[in-house]
Amino acid sequence: MWLDDSSSERDEVSGEARRGDERTVVSEPGEPEREQRPVAPPALKESSHAGALSSSCEALFRCTEQALPWAWKLLQLAKGPGALSAEARGAALEFLDRIPPHVRRGVSELLAFSNLWQAVCTRLGRPVARSTEELLRELNGDLQLLLRGAQARLGTTAALEHGLLLHLGRLRESRGMDPTAALELRAALDAFTHSVTQVMAAASAYRRAWEAAQAELSESAEWLGAGDPGFCAWLAEHLAASVPAWREAQASSRLLQELGALSGPP
Repeated sequence: MWLDDSSSERDEVSGEARRGDERTVVSEPGEPEREQRPVAPPALKESSHAGALSSSCEALFRCTEQALPWAWKLLQLAKGPGALSAEARGAALEFLDRIPPHVRRGVSELLAFSNLWQAVCTRLGRPVARSTEELLRELNGDLQLLLRGAQARLGTTAALEHGLLLHLGRLRESRGMDPTAALELRAALDAFTHSVTQVMAAASAYRRAWEAAQAELSESAEWLGAGDPGFCAWLAEHLAASVPAWREAQASSRLLQELGALSGPP
């Protein structure tokens, strides 16, 4: 086990994320040290679920992108003997093998969900005469489809968050290994740990965004079960009104997918 107490580790990571306004001194691999602010998820452009998902997905992508050079730097430095070199090499390889593919998958899933949401709303918006019973049946089917999609994506993001939590635990345990290791290796390992902490904070925000979307869909499905005609009409209008926001989320995730290197040495 990498962690003895996952909850305490999660609290520590959350605390670091909340201290995002503190200044830290870091440097890019191969460059002199300079003062930077820690990477933090950007302010949400809007309060809609589409906006929250789009912004948090982009933040996760960018943080992962900025952690990659440190992983490659560790591989360059951790070629010698010693416990710390072996641990650093393993941590870098594990990050490169697992995290970028998982983040790319998250981008693809947001794009697919955005497409699904727009397809549902386009069909609902067609000028077809429907009775209240027909609208209720159609809305119920659509909500269940969207709810299953959100639940599946929530599972993906929760798995990513948990994997990063374990990864951070292993990195922090490695700090006490081999105090005679080269200073450059130890500094690179600390910088890599810091960058993974930022990825963890972004992954948590992305998971919470999916959680909020899933919760609203669940609540709407429960209200829909009551068969209130007024709620049916309101829900159809609400879904249709959300199309522009989901169109922006679609464009954002498609751009990230097109950018999506997140692999290969620099």
